[in-house]
Amino acid sequence: MRANLVAIQVRASIEDYASGDTFRRRMEGLMEQAATKVDFNLPTIVCFPETVGLWLSFVPEIYDNIRDCTTIQQAIVRGIPPNWRRFLRACWRFRTIGVTTIFLETALDAEAIYRKTFSDLAKRYGCYLQAGTIYIPTIEDEPVKGRHVLGRKVYNIAYLFNPKGVILQRVPKRNLSPPLERRFHFSPGDRLDLHPVNTALGRMGILICYDGFHESLVEHYDSLGVEIILNPSHSDRNWEQPAGFNHAITVGEAWEQHGVGAMIQGRPNIQYAIVPMMAGRILDLEGQGCSHIAGNTGEVGAPAARFLLARATSHTGEEIVAATVELPEGC
Repeated sequence: MRANLVAIQVRASIEDYASGDTFRRRMEGLMEQAATKVDFNLPTIVCFPETVGLWLSFVPEIYDNIRDCTTIQQAIVRGIPPNWRRFLRACWRFRTIGVTTIFLETALDAEAIYRKTFSDLAKRYGCYLQAGTIYIPTIEDEPVKGRHVLGRKVYNIAYLFNPKGVILQRVPKRNLSPPLERRFHFSPGDRLDLHPVNTALGRMGILICYDGFHESLVEHYDSLGVEIILNPSHSDRNWEQPAGFNHAITVGEAWEQHGVGAMIQGRPNIQYAIVPMMAGRILDLEGQGCSHIAGNTGEVGAPAARFLLARATSHTGEEIVAATVELPEGC
């Protein structure tokens, strides 16, 4: 079966999150761009980057107060005073203090925007859609309580939708990235949360950003028969500067030589990896990276020149990266 693998590289700005409607129109525009590059009559999986939903947790609530801010700290200082009563009530209700309280308080509204936007897009285009990530606690929906927050931990969570707009899976990030995720006291997910999803395009598994650099997690999915890895990512390091762990290579070279694309080479089950990356700057969080799609050559240690099926032309611009591939037998 032939299918499209699509990574959407987003160049984000704070204006994209001015309201739920603004965010929705922005994501719709990106899918319209994708439709000019791939034929959605073929089975398709579209992946958005990590942190695409991050700013829904507070920007729409206080956009007019922070639109000219340049740092996250400045935005928090500007945003809390007009909402101090709500913030204090949230601190009491959740028994928490600090930035995570903001994410707990706004979770239901932020998740509703995120879920509705990407569910509708998956349904409209008839595709599987991995909606990047959003920072929220676990949210449950059941008849007696309706939609409500479970617990007081905030995770970096990725949602996967099927072509009918139904959520197939929610996966939290296992290995948090410094400095932002640790500074704001977000919580890591459990390894037990990493389980495959059977789809008409094959068995899929999600590894969020830094998780895709951990061989044991790639090995875990491969042992469970996963055929396609979805790796929504955001790198806040200069793509062309030396990598922190090895100054002999750049950050970009580290992604090619040590990321999930390199790790799937020679694996018996994993055949493809989709790596959408965030670009652009919001407050003082900047994204740089070349989105890419990797194929398993069957050769352990194969270089990027051989396994990259498609790659963004810029590490700072917006781009649709796509490859039409032959899926494994039985998909």
